[in-house]
Amino acid sequence: MANAVFSSSVTYTPSGGGSLTQGFRVAFPYTASSAGTVDVAAGSTTAVEIGFGSVNEVLGFVLQNNTDKDIAIKVGTTALYKLAAGGVLMHWSPVKSGASLSGVSATPETPTNPGTIEYVVLGN
Repeated sequence: MANAVFSSSVTYTPSGGGSLTQGFRVAFPYTASSAGTVDVAAGSTTAVEIGFGSVNEVLGFVLQNNTDKDIAIKVGTTALYKLAAGGVLMHWSPVKSGASLSGVSATPETPTNPGTIEYVVLGN
């Protein structure tokens, strides 16, 4: 069994001025993982299925859009949103929720240049 740790902080200026920092940390043990890079051809509009592999209970998930256009994200059969070029989608949970992630697909919106979609999936 391995341990995954997500740790991040965001420093920003709220509308009232000043500066605030908010920290986030999620840690969990996991027994299965899947990771990969999917090539996206210039002009492609073909949906890319993100491989969960042997991960049945997804606790951690990271996807990065390394294309020059938006990609449409769908979780299971539900359209989630459009992830901008260079954007990152993350899900980290210390325990299984009532509805575990059930397949993710990413559909590129006709990128001008070739690119990639990278992902890591952790869980049990």
